[in-house]
Amino acid sequence: MIDRFESDLSPRLQRCAGTKIALLGIGNEFRRDDAVGLAVIDRLGALIDHPSISLIKCHEVPENFTGRVKRFKPACVILIDAADFGGVPGEARIFELSELEGVEITTHRPSLAVLGDYLRSETSAGIFVIGIQPVDREFGEGLSPAARRASIIVADELRTALSHFGAKRD
Repeated sequence: MIDRFESDLSPRLQRCAGTKIALLGIGNEFRRDDAVGLAVIDRLGALIDHPSISLIKCHEVPENFTGRVKRFKPACVILIDAADFGGVPGEARIFELSELEGVEITTHRPSLAVLGDYLRSETSAGIFVIGIQPVDREFGEGLSPAARRASIIVADELRTALSHFGAKRD
């Protein structure tokens, strides 16, 4: 399932080559796998460092970070969150905003489609969502093994795809 993610990621990021990219990790760290987007951002923070890439941990209130995103002026915004799309636990999939209807993305409001539309209208950025199929979003701490593996794979694939920016830590 990750193979599909890998093959979908590079072409989408190629459209952003040479521009600023904002990656927003979304999730509630007290609802188990809902925190998978935060885990991706944590891992990316240890792997990349480049002024054209902004890593933002939004927790469950991504709308509170729209000002920061607008000030950064990205050409591409990537929203990373748990998404119940009926996939295999830990499966990662890329969605355009128009594809989000019928997909239960997060436990947060407003929806990522509304957030994405707002950011697009304010920044003219290309926006897509990386959704990771959760196993458990009940109250509790810590990711399931499937979500933990997915967070590592997604972060590593993003780092590889972003490496042409020179965004790798030594």
